[in-house]
Amino acid sequence: MARPLGISILGGLVILAAVILILISIASFVVGLAFVLPFRETGTTLLLNGLLYFAIGVVLGVAGSGLLRMRAWAWGLAILATLVTLVYVGYTGYQRSTAGEQLSLPAILTLAIVGVILVYLLSVSRAFRRPAGM
Repeated sequence: MARPLGISILGGLVILAAVILILISIASFVVGLAFVLPFRETGTTLLLNGLLYFAIGVVLGVAGSGLLRMRAWAWGLAILATLVTLVYVGYTGYQRSTAGEQLSLPAILTLAIVGVILVYLLSVSRAFRRPAGM
């Protein structure tokens, strides 16, 4: 089965996000190295953030590549990522609403976009199944 256009777009965007995160991680790591001697706590935080962003960037790069290659594990990873994002943004919004704040526009847009992506991924799940004997 041919790769759906939406999966091509999603895979490309995930790879773009991976590249951006890796660049951010490198910048954070370099700045952290510069700050580690004069400001130990700030420098350490920046170094650890750099490592975390690098790891997430690598995982996103692998996931984007898997989506473009129509791998079932990449579909599962994309579903997991959308669910984690929905839960995180939803929970953060809930916490802020109990503190008296309104749900922000970026949070609403994130929930809407990630919700659409989740529905789309569920609708194209058959494209990721391999025929018997392959």
